[in-house]
Amino acid sequence: MNDIEILQEMLISQAQVPLQQVQDRISVELTDTQAKTTVVIKELPQDSIVIKTDVFELRRAFFAGSKDERRRADYVIVSHEDTKKWIICIETKKGNIQKREVVAQLRGARCVMDYCKSIGTEFWTAKGFLEGYEYRFVGIAYINVPKQPTHSTPNIQSQGELHSRPDVFLQIFGSSDLSFRNLIDESS
Repeated sequence: MNDIEILQEMLISQAQVPLQQVQDRISVELTDTQAKTTVVIKELPQDSIVIKTDVFELRRAFFAGSKDERRRADYVIVSHEDTKKWIICIETKKGNIQKREVVAQLRGARCVMDYCKSIGTEFWTAKGFLEGYEYRFVGIAYINVPKQPTHSTPNIQSQGELHSRPDVFLQIFGSSDLSFRNLIDESS
């Protein structure tokens, strides 16, 4: 079994966001019912899983929360593409991004993936499970704003360096229609 298959078996169906395939293209709708927002990510690699991390509830009864360790981002995309492997942690906001809050949520999502990695290694005895992945951290805000031109370019703002750490996450504003490439490299 590969990492994606193990995650599919490991996680309950409510924690997995269904992928949609139209011809050879895969997309996913990330819907936050609380914030009433939807983001569509297009052109995902064929070998992908999208995880809704706020289904992970164990944290409330176990952690005190004094350092925001109970927080986690909305979604994680795990993908294999040729020789590249990605784990992308995504927080969606209807309104403004509060940096401190989003950083804590992105850190929490990374911790959920660390936990999954431990479970896969221990219980699936999968050596090398979730190893060799490049992390990306993304905050998407001002989603579902009044209609924009259909082919508008997303407003993507980096913090001057690669968004491979939660504290330098990529910020995307006002776009609810994105490409997978937008999430992994701000120059695409």
